[in-house]
Amino acid sequence: MLSLFSKIATRLTAGSRSVQPSTVRPISITCRGAPITEEELFEYNNGRFLLEEKQQYSRRYMKFNVQKLCEKVSSITEHGAPVCKIDKMEGGFSKALLMTTEDGAEVVAKIPNPTAGRAKYSTASEAAVLQYVREYTTVPVPKILAWNDDALNPVGAEYIIMEKAPGVQLYKVWDEIQDYHRLRLIESLTKMEHQLAAIQFPAYGGLYLRHSISNPSQYVPLDPSMDSTRSYCIGPQCGPSWTDGTSHQDIQKDIDAGPWLDLTQFTQGLALRSLAQSCLPMAKNMAPSLHGTKDEYESVLNSARKVIPYMAEIPALQQTSAPSLWHPDLHMGNIFVSEADHAQITCLIDWQSACVSPLFLQPRWPVFLTPLTPLGFEDIKDGLPKLPKNFDQLDAADKTLAMYEKDNATYAKAYMAATFLKNRKAYMARFSVKESLQGFFSDIGDIRQDGIVPLKVHLVRIFLSWESMGFSDPCPLRFTSAEIDSLNRQSDEYTRFQEIQSIAKKYLSTDSEGWIAPLLDFAEKEAQNRALLELVIEQFKSQMSADEVRAIWPFPP
Repeated sequence: MLSLFSKIATRLTAGSRSVQPSTVRPISITCRGAPITEEELFEYNNGRFLLEEKQQYSRRYMKFNVQKLCEKVSSITEHGAPVCKIDKMEGGFSKALLMTTEDGAEVVAKIPNPTAGRAKYSTASEAAVLQYVREYTTVPVPKILAWNDDALNPVGAEYIIMEKAPGVQLYKVWDEIQDYHRLRLIESLTKMEHQLAAIQFPAYGGLYLRHSISNPSQYVPLDPSMDSTRSYCIGPQCGPSWTDGTSHQDIQKDIDAGPWLDLTQFTQGLALRSLAQSCLPMAKNMAPSLHGTKDEYESVLNSARKVIPYMAEIPALQQTSAPSLWHPDLHMGNIFVSEADHAQITCLIDWQSACVSPLFLQPRWPVFLTPLTPLGFEDIKDGLPKLPKNFDQLDAADKTLAMYEKDNATYAKAYMAATFLKNRKAYMARFSVKESLQGFFSDIGDIRQDGIVPLKVHLVRIFLSWESMGFSDPCPLRFTSAEIDSLNRQSDEYTRFQEIQSIAKKYLSTDSEGWIAPLLDFAEKEAQNRALLELVIEQFKSQMSADEVRAIWPFPP
């Protein structure tokens, strides 16, 4: 009789909104301050999408055992108090849960979505990166309390549990920071990046603890001079581009994701990954002529593979290709600063998908410092940006825009100058290597998203300048005049395609997936999308028909 009662009680509580620990204390579950159900913890609710919304939600759904996660958190906090509150935070690739115990302890549990990257590897690598950076640099990162890269653990999902980042997110206080202190913060950021650039790893790939990779032949150990405990190694890369895009599954079995010992091996690995992606669906709004047929796609990549060994030996690349680690996504939400001194960085969070790649491909503008107008190697010699001479004659709206453009240029220049002074190695890698050379290597890995045209353009440039680049062997590429003329027409078409994509994303404040922030009015954004499409049709009517514009519009109404 008692057993039957227990079964009935279990069934009655199974669908309860709150987790019921053995102490029968309900847990408050919220998201952005509003109560949510346990099921909503598993769903994605950090915004909406203008493109394939149902599929976007499905790709970000991740179920796990909430009670077991709470028990794990209780077991690793100082006094073992039970969890009483869960506040859900979320990004595109993982769920971050701020978990509070009854004695006030706060930790963050991070659970990767199926979009995060390769199963097991993505969690193991992120944990290793956080631990290595914390152990061997002064770059402030969260302290890991526990982690598990086996989805069959009691929680039912991979996880990392870490201390809550101290301070306040930069975006919440940026407007309060005076110019001088903003410049101090920018300088501090470049000093931290210098520490990362100064570490020369033995191979390209992902950073791991050695015990995470069972077969020693599949990793390259770090030298004792940079790993005194002999705990770390370079193993395979593991980001989302190594999966089918909808799950943790690899693109294909036994794909070569590294580690790679030199630039040629690294780039051939990216090319093989792109070849494996030829079986995946192409971007729906990209014209077949731009993406290429499967045969064209593979032909372009195989042509690129022929010249990779030559390109990898170019001195400017050899000098800037050291295997390096870099933060993958420095925006204001990932930077925490002191509440007492907003110029003092207290923590850099979200190192998911950080990998060890050639330095000339790593340095990127922090999102909030990206210049509106591209800056090059010589631009550092120019003076500080100024307001236009007719500023006093502008109306209020134009004055606001002019001040915004001046501030943007000032902070971008400040970051550039600070990088030159504090992180010369990264500066030279970012600004002294020709954009066309960087583009060849990056486009090999990005061809699935960007189509065949950018890489074909690089191949034609290599073909036409082969002798001037100093190569004595015959060029392995061949292009006829007719093929080059055809590519020029394709390139014009591609430029229009990219311009339209850029307009849509810029004026709708979104990304390639059509993500709309949760605080914005989605219905209003849908209306803006329809209106913007009609404006673009009108703007391009001398170059394209209305149907042609609609066919490549990224967010079909």
